[in-house]
Amino acid sequence: MKKTLLILSFFFTAVILTGQENQAAAVKKVITIEDAVSLACQNNVSIQKQKINLNLLDKKNKTSWNSISPSASLSAGYNPSLEDNTPSTWSLSANVNLSLTPSLYTAINGSRINYENGLITYDTAVRTVELNVRKLFYNLILTKENIALQERNLETARQRYNANRERFNRGQLSELDLLTSQYNYESLKPNLENASINYDNSLASFKQMTGIPLEQEIELKGSLDDFTATGDITIEYNIDEIPSIKSLHLQLQNAKNNLLSTRFSVWGPSLSTGYTYSLTGNDATDKTQTRNSITLGLRLPLDGYLPWSTGAMNIETQKANLQTMELQYKDEKDSADINIQTKIRQIKQSKSQLKILSSNVELAQKTYNMTLTAYNHGSKDLLTLQTAADNLLKAKTNEQSQLYSLISAILDLENTLGVPFGTIK
Repeated sequence: MKKTLLILSFFFTAVILTGQENQAAAVKKVITIEDAVSLACQNNVSIQKQKINLNLLDKKNKTSWNSISPSASLSAGYNPSLEDNTPSTWSLSANVNLSLTPSLYTAINGSRINYENGLITYDTAVRTVELNVRKLFYNLILTKENIALQERNLETARQRYNANRERFNRGQLSELDLLTSQYNYESLKPNLENASINYDNSLASFKQMTGIPLEQEIELKGSLDDFTATGDITIEYNIDEIPSIKSLHLQLQNAKNNLLSTRFSVWGPSLSTGYTYSLTGNDATDKTQTRNSITLGLRLPLDGYLPWSTGAMNIETQKANLQTMELQYKDEKDSADINIQTKIRQIKQSKSQLKILSSNVELAQKTYNMTLTAYNHGSKDLLTLQTAADNLLKAKTNEQSQLYSLISAILDLENTLGVPFGTIK
């Protein structure tokens, strides 16, 4: 009996917990664009990997002076004698060595450059994730609004079909017009179903990108109309502050630093110093011998001064690579400037087209209203009314698509400039 009660207790507990989990999943969560960005930045794997790499570069930068850290060693030895009249000996010694080379400067400078470049790489990874999230968020908004338009159009077609069926039953409409009305209504269903499936697929990708459980119901809070009030775009920017140009500039600095490091290794002197303390003794006497010694050394390479030597050719190779990078740097600056100006012109053109498309929506809406009134009075046929409805839906869809293109172009420009998203309005 007790065993049966225990099993029932476990069973009802599992049912209650499962119900609570399902109820929690059923609660719809409202997600804004900033919520989505925050979740993506917390959960994205590429950002986490770049963060680990950045922390490593930071540690290397803070300890780049470690080449001047002295090296120390301790050694001991015992030499047993194999002869009766020869005592065994033992020894103990400690050594401390320090070397100084001109490459210390280039090592510290190179670590600093790599860390600064790592900061740009990390920021680029974060911005790329944010850009993709924002685009997908507004794409979902666009798709949902298009679905709503199609649903309204489908409902209008259904009501029109029902009204035409009543008119047909009263003998006021031909069978051909009734069948045409029914076809127009039924033909809208597949497009709506496809749009819904595409929305669900995109929503699943959005949840994966932001780390939201797939079973979690969410509602996106936002509208494409948030961007309709944007005025004329006037942007002032410094081409040297563009992230891609800053990264290339750091690569150029790193190439110069590598060239200087090679020159130091080929031509630069190196200084070394060391201190040794030794203690020796044997089994025959209690006396020990101690010794303290200091060594100083100076090394000056000479083969680098020979123009055909390996060191000299390494310098020439790096000089040629540096000249190539300088040309690439200048070309990239010009290309980045052209790219930015092109994006600005595209945005202005997109906004101009959006005004035209908005006017087209107003015109199509007015035409549809007038056609519907005329159809109800019998002065317009069903085909004319359906054409007006199709034109209205197409006009609204074109307006929303153009608005999304404008938003995407603005986000791309903000990403290129490296400014916070939402800066350009």
